[in-house]
Amino acid sequence: MHLIENWILRAGMPLILAKAKGKRKPVKKKVKRPAATARTRVKRSRVNRKARPSKRPTPRALRGKKVTARGRTPAQVPAAPAVAPKPVESEPPPKPVPPIGRAILLSPENEKFVDSFHPTFRWLSVGGATRYEIAWGEDPAFHVCHAIFSISTEAAVPVEKPLSLGKAYYWRVRGGNESGWSPWSAVASFRVLEETG
Repeated sequence: MHLIENWILRAGMPLILAKAKGKRKPVKKKVKRPAATARTRVKRSRVNRKARPSKRPTPRALRGKKVTARGRTPAQVPAAPAVAPKPVESEPPPKPVPPIGRAILLSPENEKFVDSFHPTFRWLSVGGATRYEIAWGEDPAFHVCHAIFSISTEAAVPVEKPLSLGKAYYWRVRGGNESGWSPWSAVASFRVLEETG
């Protein structure tokens, strides 16, 4: 009986030991690192600083301070350089267009008689005109004539140039402004019959 037990024990021991060895966990060997010197500490701190995200102020730190859009206080925000505003160049107003229409003569009427040596010329206004030029004389082609300038729609023959009795006279008008003159009106003629009153 003892022989059988010894044989079982001898035969079974290697199996039990083999199972027990398979269950054991491998032990890691600890490697001792050399002590950090001053240089390695500086290098590590620089690496850590680069790797770490920039610290933003916490709500507690910002309590009572005015915060800008990017989370910075006004003291941290760089001031923008002062730039003088550009002067606004005012454009000159556009010049008016010269009058296009022609004046219509009212009096003296064409081929009529007048009863004054200093008749008054009257005409209808020209659109856009601020002044008028009246040309009158004995020449129908107006090579030799007199000129009167007026800002209204009437003008009288000057006293120093009275008309002659019975002679035919011709006159025309044109309107103008800062940009130029309109075309001349039609030519009208008249005679002085005699002065009354």
